[in-house]
Amino acid sequence: MSRRMARLERRDKRMSVIRVGLLLGVCILALGIIYRFSVNTISTISKLSRDIKVVEYGSMEDKASGKAVVLNKEDVVLAESNGHFENIVKEQEKISKGALLGYFVNAQGQIPIRAQESGTFIRKIDGLEQVFQNIDLQTVTPEIYKYKTTQVKEDQPVIAGQPVFKIVDSLVPTRLLVHFPQNSINFDVKLEQQVKVLMGGKELGNATITNMRQDSGELLLIVQFKGFRDELLQQRFVDVDVAFDSSSGYLIPEKALVESDGKKGIYCSNGEDISFKPVTIVKTKDNICLVEGLKQNDMIVTNPPK
Repeated sequence: MSRRMARLERRDKRMSVIRVGLLLGVCILALGIIYRFSVNTISTISKLSRDIKVVEYGSMEDKASGKAVVLNKEDVVLAESNGHFENIVKEQEKISKGALLGYFVNAQGQIPIRAQESGTFIRKIDGLEQVFQNIDLQTVTPEIYKYKTTQVKEDQPVIAGQPVFKIVDSLVPTRLLVHFPQNSINFDVKLEQQVKVLMGGKELGNATITNMRQDSGELLLIVQFKGFRDELLQQRFVDVDVAFDSSSGYLIPEKALVESDGKKGIYCSNGEDISFKPVTIVKTKDNICLVEGLKQNDMIVTNPPK
């Protein structure tokens, strides 16, 4: 083989090697571009699919609905003879001890009637004042909530011994005798526990459990408000909701919780990045968790990566 042919052969080999190298370089570059594009695409899709919202602060309660009897300190005045009573004070008027309330009219004439105690004058008697005057929780049965009230008409004559009016002591805190079916209570209830009482969705106030009885699939409580409740003055049987335990904190979906290094937490978004933040679970109810450890305006990821 001539020298010229040998040089041409060596040149062709070098060109082949260069072409192969260039082809490999192009392939590697293309694979790199595809890989980077895939990573960016996955990252973009992941970011777009995140469900991010501002964390919500709120409360979670253990609540139950029950039937209640209103218990006030009521002094009932009975007719001493047959006749009728003509009051000169208005219904629910505040009166003082010794105030002239009206006159009892009988065959002998008019007899002035004065208040034996101070309080609130109530002309409308429901007939159950004496029944609930000294209630014994140990003898109470659900039948007590089926008692019927019997209103005394103001313009009707009364006979001796019949209730005429009553004075309600508004300085004595109002109490409720509340009945719950046992299957409506799936949490602990204790004496001296503080509760919140609601009627018709409206909050009546805080009260304390002063007595309780739990047996035969039923729970009976006597709860006492901190003061007199005017809203219940002319009520006897009412439907109430009682919140036994109320906790406040940040509310998050239970599905948003993740575990990292043995700690429960949640992912928070910071721009394009997310970071793990440990939280303390206070209470869980209906797939919602009340937690501590977050801050106001934290942006939480409710569908975190697994």
